Amino acid sequence: MTSAFTMFAAMVNNTQSIPFKIEVDPFYSQENMEELRQRIADIKSGKTKLVEHELIEVK
Repeated sequence: MTSAFTMFAAMVNNTQSIPFKIEVDPFYSQENMEELRQRIADIKSGKTKLVEHELIEVK
């Protein structure tokens, strides 16, 4: 662990940046959030019914 941090710190010092790219999770995009808001509104208004289903088979 010490070696890993030392390597990380050296890389930051040498490049004046962090050695990896930081990205925003696309789930939280404006378009996706609006879709989720609309679906929630449809469920609350009764336009759509929320139904449970199996996404993962449990063994």
